[in-house]
This record gives sequence, structure tokens and C-alpha cells, in this order.
Amino acid sequence: MALTQLSAKNEEVKYKQKLEFIDAHCHTDFLGDEELDIANGRGVTALVVNGVDTKSNMSIIGERWRSGVFAALGVHPESAIKMTDDEIDYNINLIRANAKNVSAIGEIGLDYKFANGEKDRDKQKEVFKKFVNLAIELDKPASVHSREALDDALDILGASAIKKAHIHFFEGDEQQAERVAKMGFMISVPPMQSAKRMKAIELIPISNIMAETDSPTAGMHVYDIDKSIMLIAKAKGMDFESCAIAVADNTKRFFNIGVHNLIRRI
Repeated sequence: MALTQLSAKNEEVKYKQKLEFIDAHCHTDFLGDEELDIANGRGVTALVVNGVDTKSNMSIIGERWRSGVFAALGVHPESAIKMTDDEIDYNINLIRANAKNVSAIGEIGLDYKFANGEKDRDKQKEVFKKFVNLAIELDKPASVHSREALDDALDILGASAIKKAHIHFFEGDEQQAERVAKMGFMISVPPMQSAKRMKAIELIPISNIMAETDSPTAGMHVYDIDKSIMLIAKAKGMDFESCAIAVADNTKRFFNIGVHNLIRRI
């Protein structure tokens, strides 16, 4: 379905008051002006865009945004396996040099789906620890990827002095959700329902939850953020508006960001 058709369809959806929809984790790849226009029309007021490698980090820093877009720079665990130590250090220094314009360190973490044995896992852990330490040094929150590796990711975070971290695209079970909450960390919920995730959302306090799309992963768009909020509201037994307000407040507090009315490139 074309974006223009989606736009017309989405105009049918009306929300009371001007609710803020903030995407806590997405990527700028293929994010065109038409999609931004639809997002604006749907009440999306802010995006946290994540880098995954040298190219995307430099692209995010080089992009000129008018408002409403906040940078999270890091090295994805899949990329970490392929990078040399010099390239890892280059990205760390790039983030340091642009710290004033960086709202979070991410996307960082572990992904055992892409780890070919212990050597790759050890490399991912080494790089993850470096970026966790960078987040501590710069006093920034961390956006953490943890596919098939959540317990190990939490072990590394727990052994550090990091104050703010969120497990993006949360796929953990109820026990892992409890552990995240006890550590004082956050989860972010994508617009994809699963029985396991719904049980975890039901258990974790609303104050520890944000919404994300991880766009363009799995065909998601940044304007699908309302679907994430609907899932959270359903799991928590909340009405949509109250849930939207709560997760937006959580996201602003976590990333220390303000309110914006328009997301657009200059």
C-alpha cells in the first residue's frame, strides 16, 4: 500500500487532545519526507534515531533536522563482530566529539543470533562494555539490543555503574521483566504482539515502559507508534490516552528531551 493511501486511511483515526507520540527507538534509513509528514499528522512529536555502524552514525550526525529528532549513536552487536579495534575507537571518539548533540548511546548490546561461537560472543561483550563505559563517562542513557542474550546483557549492565538503560524491542519473559524493573531500567515495546511480551508488559510497572517502532525493521513505520501504545494499554488494562501520556512522559524523562511539534528536515 502506498504511503499516500496510508495517509488517507490514517486520517480516519482521531485522538482527543494533542497527545504526544514519541518513538523511543528507530532508524533513519529510508525515512523519507512523506513518511515524516504522515508521522506529523498522526501526532508523532519526537523520534530517537539510532546508529548501528560508522556509516549510520556519521549520517545521523550529518543530517540537518529542524526539530523533534534526537540522536543515539553506537555500534550494533552484529556490526561489532566485523569491526576492527581502530574502527570501534573511531566511533567512540566520534560520539565524544559530538556529545552535546547526542541524547543516548545506542544501538549497543549483544546478539547471539549473529554470533558464530564464543569468539564472536566475546567480541560483542568487549565492545558492549566499551560503549556502556562511554555512556557512563558522558552521563547518557543506553539503548540496548539483546536478542537471544538478555541475561548476559543485564549481567554486564548490572556489573557497571550505568544509571539509565533500556532494553529495546523487549522479548524477555516475566522473570527477566522483573529483573529489568528491579535494576531500575526500562523496556521499549514494538508494535508487534506476542503472548510472551504481553505477559511481561503486564508485570512490569508502567513507569518502566516506553514505546518504539524500530522502523524500518519488519516493515514498521514511525507512525506505527500508536500500535505499540495500544499493545501496552491492552496489557496494562489502561485506556489509550492515559497510556500514551504515561509512556511519553517516561520517554522524555529517560532521554531528557523536550516537546516538539514538528519533525522535519531543514
